[in-house]
Amino acid sequence: MTTESLGWYGSIFLWLFTTGIGLPPVPEEAGILYAASVHALHPEVLWPFAWAACGLGILCADCVLYGVGRWWGPKLFEYRWVQKILSTRRRERLERRVHEHGIKLLVLARFLPPIRTGVFLISGASRYSFVKFILADLVYCVVGVGVLFFCGTWLIDLVHRYGPKLAWFAVIPAVGYGLYRYFRYLQKREEGAAPPVSVLQSQDATAPEGQSATNPAGAAAAMKEATIALKE
Repeated sequence: MTTESLGWYGSIFLWLFTTGIGLPPVPEEAGILYAASVHALHPEVLWPFAWAACGLGILCADCVLYGVGRWWGPKLFEYRWVQKILSTRRRERLERRVHEHGIKLLVLARFLPPIRTGVFLISGASRYSFVKFILADLVYCVVGVGVLFFCGTWLIDLVHRYGPKLAWFAVIPAVGYGLYRYFRYLQKREEGAAPPVSVLQSQDATAPEGQSATNPAGAAAAMKEATIALKE
């Protein structure tokens, strides 16, 4: 392993680590594609180590976010700068979903940068199981990163073989549009749910002050079910 290759591995790790904690808030997929391009264009950069650098950067960044949430707890979300990034309504919705869907939500949140950081902070603040949190990370680092890494390697090799014009007029627009549509799809799903009662603010299973413990939108359906049950 040469000094030059170590530098490339370090750059991959730093890219995934910094973007993982939200500085800047860009998709992790961009960092994985960067790692794939480094491997494809530099023979001294071996794919197992490039892949491992991606996974380690992601894992370390997520642990930092989880630790920050666990250390500061619910008070973290009282700061104005945090509320500008993560509104109270969205936070309350994500809190409930973290505990309802667990690992599935932690994996899916990676593909939606606007809520990814908030989900990991909420996981720590709400004392979500660290073992399950790490398990979700490992699933993504092995499966998700692997698929994106090797697909990226194939695309870079395609561009390198047939020229940069293919990248500008076909590959890059197609990949960019595909990611955009997927992010929009996940965002619509995330915004479509009714706001739940906060788990962090309501430790005794009561609604926070000023909020209703019931969901008026579901009253009609509840009355219909109750009527059917009484008839039976």
